Amino acid sequence: MLNTLEPFNKYFVCNFNKSTDTETIENELLRLLWTCNFTTENLEKLLSTHLSNQKDKLNDEEARTALCQAIELILIFVQYNFTGPTKSVDEFTELIANKKLEECDPFVKLIENGEEINSNVALGELFVIAKNILKQLSAQYPESLVVQWWNLRAICLHQQLIDELTSNLYDNYKKAAEFLIKHVDALADTELEALLYLEVANGYLLFHRSQKSDELLEELCKRLNVVLNVEGLLGVRTKFQQKPLPQLCLKVEHANDEYLRTAKETNGNTSLPKLLLLEDDTRLERIRFIEPKDNDIMTLPSVLQALVLAKVKQLKRSQPKDRLADEELEPYIQTLLYQECGPLQVRLAVLLLNCVQESSQRRTVERSWKQCEEAVKLLNESTYSTQDRLSYAFAGFLQPTWQVKMQLCELLLSLGMTKTALDIYLKIKAWEQVINCYTRLELRNNAAEIIRQELQKKPTALLHCLLGDATDDPTHYETAWQFSKETSGKAQAHWGNYFFGRKEYEKAIEHLEKSVQINSLQEKIWLRLGYAAIMIERWELAVHAYITYTHLEPLGFESWNNLAKALIKLGDKMRAHKVLSESLKCNYHNWKVWENFMLVSVDTGHFEDAINAYNRLSDLKQHFLDLEVLCVTMTAIAQGKPDAKGQTAERLHKKAVSLMAQQCIKHGNESKVWELAALLAKTPLDKAQKLIKSYRSYTSKELAWASKQPFSLKALQLTREICTLSLQAITEHSTEETPGMITSQLSSARLSAQACIRAVEKETENWPENQELLQEVKELFERTTEQVKQRMENK
Repeated sequence: MLNTLEPFNKYFVCNFNKSTDTETIENELLRLLWTCNFTTENLEKLLSTHLSNQKDKLNDEEARTALCQAIELILIFVQYNFTGPTKSVDEFTELIANKKLEECDPFVKLIENGEEINSNVALGELFVIAKNILKQLSAQYPESLVVQWWNLRAICLHQQLIDELTSNLYDNYKKAAEFLIKHVDALADTELEALLYLEVANGYLLFHRSQKSDELLEELCKRLNVVLNVEGLLGVRTKFQQKPLPQLCLKVEHANDEYLRTAKETNGNTSLPKLLLLEDDTRLERIRFIEPKDNDIMTLPSVLQALVLAKVKQLKRSQPKDRLADEELEPYIQTLLYQECGPLQVRLAVLLLNCVQESSQRRTVERSWKQCEEAVKLLNESTYSTQDRLSYAFAGFLQPTWQVKMQLCELLLSLGMTKTALDIYLKIKAWEQVINCYTRLELRNNAAEIIRQELQKKPTALLHCLLGDATDDPTHYETAWQFSKETSGKAQAHWGNYFFGRKEYEKAIEHLEKSVQINSLQEKIWLRLGYAAIMIERWELAVHAYITYTHLEPLGFESWNNLAKALIKLGDKMRAHKVLSESLKCNYHNWKVWENFMLVSVDTGHFEDAINAYNRLSDLKQHFLDLEVLCVTMTAIAQGKPDAKGQTAERLHKKAVSLMAQQCIKHGNESKVWELAALLAKTPLDKAQKLIKSYRSYTSKELAWASKQPFSLKALQLTREICTLSLQAITEHSTEETPGMITSQLSSARLSAQACIRAVEKETENWPENQELLQEVKELFERTTEQVKQRMENK
């Protein structure tokens, strides 16, 4: 029964693989479905049956038939929009036209949050019918795992048809995902449980929920007893490298061989596309490790290959975009690239990911371009059967065909082949990119003309917006807004971007706010809204916009930085401190972020963070020195002032001493640095020794100090402290401080006092405010001289 969790019929999941015995499938429609024989004749029969037998209430047998119909329609749709081949699409399109399915127009029925689907979508009517069937089945059988699973897949496919993320689809996805994960144990099959976890995790990643995806993948690893370890092993990268260096290598430990079928069993007949040869005269095809056994790629079951792919996608999404992060992903990618058997979609996904990774490197960018070209060709080739293409497809990061072509165009643009990229953009109707290409070629008028021609064929809100972009005429945005019956968030977004580009931030905010009210998952619009609010000092709006943006895209350090700025302007420095600590995770090497974090840490009493930030800034900036920060931090620690958490600052004494020791070495000519170091010294002798150096730095740097009243006053104050502490050291000293050290310090104090007195006495008659302190220093000088004489006589 469909409305119960048991028994669960695994064949409805349609995870096509060679090890499945289709002869045991009792349901005839399901058995035919597993043949993947998607012909126009079969489709015509399916549509006729469905359209003639529509009911408000289905019995269990009718429900199973309807489910099989929905699955077949989705699989046909996936073939012609995601996996390929797409050669016979015209036959299917003609059939749908003959059926007159105007009420199933996908460009109307699939609009979500005012966002239209991509114009390249083919056979969208089939997807609309499938969604309607699943909607009816979900209402009638809300507890059915298989219905909810296909509902989840349909939501993910729907989102990939739309260029922007949509909040409605995410809300629906979250409900389906939470239900499925809650009842995953009812599947009673290790491989199916793994597939469900993978598909749910991939879906969260599609909606940019990286942390949720990571949690699910970690849970799956625990269930499968799988450990993914990246280890450093000695190896070489180039043909002429003599000295081996540590290289990253992925080790996959798993103990579920009896539950997971091997890749040869499930996909052994699939001849996977290979990574193209590098053909470089210096770099090796792959890292060669010193130990021969480390060069053998571990053979992974198909499910684990999909798991490794999901993990590398999650890591790429959750890490900053820099070369170091790419290096960490390489061992995962290399492990998948050299698997002998496995799912075709997993191999294609990892090849395309490798293209992205290699596109930024001089030695590999050409291979990246050629590999992407091969992937595009594969979409139309008949090399692989439909079963091969659909095997583990939903767990293998399906990409719409136009997105694969867009990736190729981006590579072509990076290589300067703008005209070639433009031709492809025109074929896939990527009008926004067409405008950019014509702008590069200084032929922007051509873009406007092409968009006008498209508007005459089939007007859409997006085309009206793009015409506005191409002509810089904001009236077209208003036309787009009216055309959509005031439902298009994209129209408002383009309208707002027009004013944003001209720095008319008040007008921009008006339209950007309307856009995010319609669809709250527009990352770029939230970012621009936050910036516009900062520019006109609307701090509350800026905080709201940047908080929302950081939830959607947590890796932008500039957004965290701007959020902290807005919070500081609102007087909430404690929250600003937390925000900046998040910003550091996104860009650990940016000194500006560290400096902001350090200043806010000092203001909020997070002294340990201030010390850590100061140390990091010293690494990033060779001659970094901020005396104000050092003064506040070291004084607070020396005085035992509690930090922001109420903890005593004494625990930071060792860290503070270490920091000041480094500063004294780097900035030994700065008197204030030695003064602050003296604050932290534990004994009078140690304090006095550091103050002597402070006095010498001060008097040597300010050559005319004796002729200026404030400077001479400072010198007298230092001298007084030196003499007082030196005398105090006679009775208060540690066991490590010998009498000879104390005598030496007293002599140094005496000489410094004598020099200071002589220099100041020449000007004292002009500065009566220095007289009292000068007299005090003279008395200390006499006492110090007396102590030196006594110690010398006793010696």
